[in-house]
Amino acid sequence: MSTTRRKYARRLPPEQRREQLLDAALSLIPAGFGSVTMESVAKQAEVTKPVLYDLFANRGELISALLEREAVRATEQVAAALPTDFATRAPDDAFADAVRVFVNAVVEAPDRWRLVLLPPEGTPAEFREQVELVRAGVLAQIEDLAALGLEELGRLPDLDPALLGHAMLALAEMSGRLVLTDPERFTPDRLAAFVTRIAHGLS
Repeated sequence: MSTTRRKYARRLPPEQRREQLLDAALSLIPAGFGSVTMESVAKQAEVTKPVLYDLFANRGELISALLEREAVRATEQVAAALPTDFATRAPDDAFADAVRVFVNAVVEAPDRWRLVLLPPEGTPAEFREQVELVRAGVLAQIEDLAALGLEELGRLPDLDPALLGHAMLALAEMSGRLVLTDPERFTPDRLAAFVTRIAHGLS
């Protein structure tokens, strides 16, 4: 008579296990927040529910931890993409490079950026508000960089730097959404080439 042994999760340090469980929850979100339950996350992570409950008391705590982590990481990726000055690169090159870095970040973490750029039904209002706050901060940085870049280029004196900042951010966000929704047509290389052409059109 044969018996089937129950699979047990390999022991991991608490922080590593926490990351694994949050990754599992994140991978379920594209189907909607309703798909993220304690049972579905445990199944996705291939652990028992007691393992999950050891780290998260309930679904609300799990989702809150996930959204906090993804907001921080998304903000870090955007910050890494933005130039701080134009000491080593011309403004048009710096902007094109920033969008290239951002698009690659989206490709590397598509579930995170779907949550930010294409929030599914049921996305908590608190998270949407946090994204908007971060976006406002990024926009302010881009507007400042646009003004500095126009001054550095010494051309187009009548171009409104605030509107240019809005256009630059919208172009970056559009690129991120396209690489998520239609990656076969809109590859990172195609998007980067387009943005580079647009940026150099200002010079």
